[in-house]
Amino acid sequence: MSLSGNPLDFLLAFLGGVVVSFTPCLYPLLPIIVTYIGAEGVSSRKRGLVLSLIYVTGLSITYAVLGLIAAVTGSIFGEFSSLPWVRIVAGVVILLFGFSLWRGTGGGFRLILNVPILRKPGTYLSCLILGLTSGLVVGPCTAPVLGSILTFVATKRNFVYGAFLLFSFAYGMGLLLILAGTFSSFLALLPKSGRWMESIRKLCAAILFIAGIYIMSSGITNLVDVYLEESKAAVRDNYTTELDFSLRDLQGNKITLSDFRHRKSVILFFWTTWCPFCRRELDKLNQIYPALISDNIELLAINVEEAEYRVKRFLKTNLAVFPILLDLDAAVAEAYGLVGVPTFVFINKIGKVVFQDHYFPQNTYKRLLIGK
Repeated sequence: MSLSGNPLDFLLAFLGGVVVSFTPCLYPLLPIIVTYIGAEGVSSRKRGLVLSLIYVTGLSITYAVLGLIAAVTGSIFGEFSSLPWVRIVAGVVILLFGFSLWRGTGGGFRLILNVPILRKPGTYLSCLILGLTSGLVVGPCTAPVLGSILTFVATKRNFVYGAFLLFSFAYGMGLLLILAGTFSSFLALLPKSGRWMESIRKLCAAILFIAGIYIMSSGITNLVDVYLEESKAAVRDNYTTELDFSLRDLQGNKITLSDFRHRKSVILFFWTTWCPFCRRELDKLNQIYPALISDNIELLAINVEEAEYRVKRFLKTNLAVFPILLDLDAAVAEAYGLVGVPTFVFINKIGKVVFQDHYFPQNTYKRLLIGK
């Protein structure tokens, strides 16, 4: 398990934490927290920095654990989190969080621990414990943002990614505290609490609105795509059987389509070297080809009406891990009624064409070819 996420995600999470630290729930508490952990008025900047870092690290550890739990929860649901309706629900949840934050009724929760060590502020241990427990004190401004991030992390199902994303968010929230604890004059430089903090809160809410609408719309789009693909498959139930052909590959071997009947399902991918969309599909097919083979599906990439030397020259700089066949006179393309490239033709084991279109149906190809 690796981070497997865009580094920009962690930067955005950190910046999001910084923005949240200016909301009315957190910003006015800054001087109080600095005083409590003992970072205010210390003779050494180094000690103020260490105390502040220990507190923020404790806070970050708690948030990282929450991120880990969210990732584990998403992993338990497995492939369900990639289903369109799950994205729609996640988008609606984030929209509700955004609405709650806009109204300032985040409905936070808190867990107060009566720990004796917390009565002795200014020690390293008390700062760490206070930071750990502060992560469980979620106010009306932080609850919607934290809940939205946890919802997003649950859809990723990556333990390390989830933990580090929440860790970055928590350190963003603690940046002002670290600066204030290290430099005694920093608090005096900060603007006083006022109505501007309400604008920050509403900005955060607007960001949640946008994120929720985006995630929900992507789920709706996928749901529509699945419906259209299934509708097309239903229409094609009366499709004709495969149009058999024999073509040569780049090694001169003769490949006959009917040889795969009753042994494998087959995907025909019609393409050309000059088509930019075909190149993009080639990259995607390279990635999923091992999965196709494991599902007993063969992929035949049929180049349409291009000279062999041109195809070979193209493949020197563009990888293709699957068989490349040459339809030199476009006879096979014409037989299948091609009106452009790229075109995908799906043929099941019994030789029936079950799908033909200009895109790869990522969500339903297994169902179309092998009934999964």
